[in-house]
Amino acid sequence: MVKNKEYMNIVKPSIVMRKKPDDSLNLETECLFGESIEILDTHSDWLFCILKTDNYYGWIKKEGVEYLGKATHRVLNKRTFIFEKKDIKASIIHYLPMGSQICVVEIDDNWSKVLLSRKHICLQGYVPSKHIIQIDKKIKDWVSKAEQLINTPYKWGGRDTIGIDCSALLQLSYATYGEMIPRNTSDQIKLPKKLITSTKNLSRGAVVFWEGHVGIMIDHLNCIHANAFHMKTVIEPLQNIRCRIEKDNKLIKILDFNEIK
Repeated sequence: MVKNKEYMNIVKPSIVMRKKPDDSLNLETECLFGESIEILDTHSDWLFCILKTDNYYGWIKKEGVEYLGKATHRVLNKRTFIFEKKDIKASIIHYLPMGSQICVVEIDDNWSKVLLSRKHICLQGYVPSKHIIQIDKKIKDWVSKAEQLINTPYKWGGRDTIGIDCSALLQLSYATYGEMIPRNTSDQIKLPKKLITSTKNLSRGAVVFWEGHVGIMIDHLNCIHANAFHMKTVIEPLQNIRCRIEKDNKLIKILDFNEIK
């Protein structure tokens, strides 16, 4: 049992989190590179921890964590690479999915030097500067980040942009607007956002909730969502989604996510 608070960082592009220390269990969520965890307990080669980004609890493998410097930037692109040198022909250490957090120690117009851990082949690497943003900087059109993820394969519990689910699409894109929201739709729907009472009042940035599913309006008619029907992230008319879903699953709520409260 861990008696004192101990914080470490994810040092792989992403690692899985499960309810129990058992590889046969379903994926709960994924922790992304550089994100901080608080270790609460240990068992064999597993750690029970809380992901500080969104306060999600679960078990992860020890091999995926180490100490990194305090995050100064996050990855804004769908994905990027860490290169060994400031050279597009250099060897690649890792890919980094959107939402990854990095400690940048030097930056210029083209390359940013990032600190790595002892578990990497190098103690530092380089990412394209145009693919990252300061950790506290906001993107006004956060829906454009969701649109970057069009055609990303659907993956239950997925949060790495290799494969995502519906609530991760909302969480990752909305984080660029300056607010890290909960991981699951059951919690996202409870956020203190302005209620939209009529589908006639929809606009870009409205978020539509069903039981266990969520989509983001890109305009007054069309919605982007990661879903198991198409098995990827798509844009389609909201009416089409409602015709499929609402035979068994009624629309619950529509919230305006264009303001942070």
